Amino acid sequence: MEQWILYGVLALLPLAAMSGFLMGRKQRKGKDSDSLSSNYIKGLNYLLNEQPDKAVDAFIDLLKVDTDTVETHLALGNLFRKRGEVDRAIRLHQNLIARPQLSEKERNIALYQLGLDYNAVGMYDRSEKLFLELLDDPVHKDESLVQLLNIHQLTRDWDDAAKVAEQLQSSIGVEQSKPIAHFYCELANQKSQEGDTKAALANLKKALNINPDSVRASLLQGDILLKQKSYKQAIKSYQRILQQDIAFLPEALPKIAEAYEQSKDRNGYKQFLDKSLEQGAGVSVLVELSKIVQQDKDDRAAAQLIGEFLQERPSLKGLRRLISLHIEHAQDSAKPSLQLLDDIVAKLIAKKPRYACHNCGFETKSIYWQCPSCKEWSSVKPIKGIEGE
Repeated sequence: MEQWILYGVLALLPLAAMSGFLMGRKQRKGKDSDSLSSNYIKGLNYLLNEQPDKAVDAFIDLLKVDTDTVETHLALGNLFRKRGEVDRAIRLHQNLIARPQLSEKERNIALYQLGLDYNAVGMYDRSEKLFLELLDDPVHKDESLVQLLNIHQLTRDWDDAAKVAEQLQSSIGVEQSKPIAHFYCELANQKSQEGDTKAALANLKKALNINPDSVRASLLQGDILLKQKSYKQAIKSYQRILQQDIAFLPEALPKIAEAYEQSKDRNGYKQFLDKSLEQGAGVSVLVELSKIVQQDKDDRAAAQLIGEFLQERPSLKGLRRLISLHIEHAQDSAKPSLQLLDDIVAKLIAKKPRYACHNCGFETKSIYWQCPSCKEWSSVKPIKGIEGE
């Protein structure tokens, strides 16, 4: 307990010293300092009586009296917010803004800091109003746009997020096409869930116009067209992934297989898989192709296809497929060992993450279009190599 008290006193000593300095400066100027002295003594008494919270409030009141402490207020406000004392930061910044003698520059700084305070406690409606007001200030325009963009993403207001991102791109010249495309994909998701397919497709068209390499837009568009039984159009949407980012092709494979099956175009599906492998697709495509080869020829031909691939690009998933092709033809004495090996490989695959963020290294078994860790859009991609594709 005594150690905690000591820490509290030490933490507040700089504030007390600053207050004492300001009080002395007031007195040297010959101004009435009775109220100032009273608050200073009150603050020291609170410190000595183990009441640090009341001491802080007393010293804040002390600073209110001085008209030349704008920077001090701002520094204290930042300190309070960083320490998690956001209520105090809000009160301090509100009191500062209420001063009629503040210059426009000082007021805008205080408004921005108050907006950050509101953000820290999730009062996004209030912070949004402040940052919108600051868009007219050239000094704070860009950083206010950044804050507004963050707010709209947190509140899932994707329409406004897209508008603000476009403003930000125009203002600072930093490319925003990837996040904007994702915002339209989010809107498309919402409209699709509401049953408004027309609006969903319209938003996906906007996404692809802004970012022609949007894999997510192609996947969503293909899914909607597949549900509408527009199989050939769905296939075209999915096929765009080959040019956009072939690493994501496994995400679409089950749907592509369904679309070709419904179109009764098995040969077309095989040609698509062949083409995909030629362009560098991963082991998931190989496994699908091996199933067709197995049906058209036999297990040996399928195993040969897998084996040739694994020599160039070894992978656990490919190894498991190869084991499964050999189990049925193995001698009875070898089957238990092969089955054990298959189980071990299956467990290894199940434990490994399938995706990783190229920005922060976050790993996951599920796909995220926005990294949950660093919040970057389009940074999470399928893992390649032995443990991945």
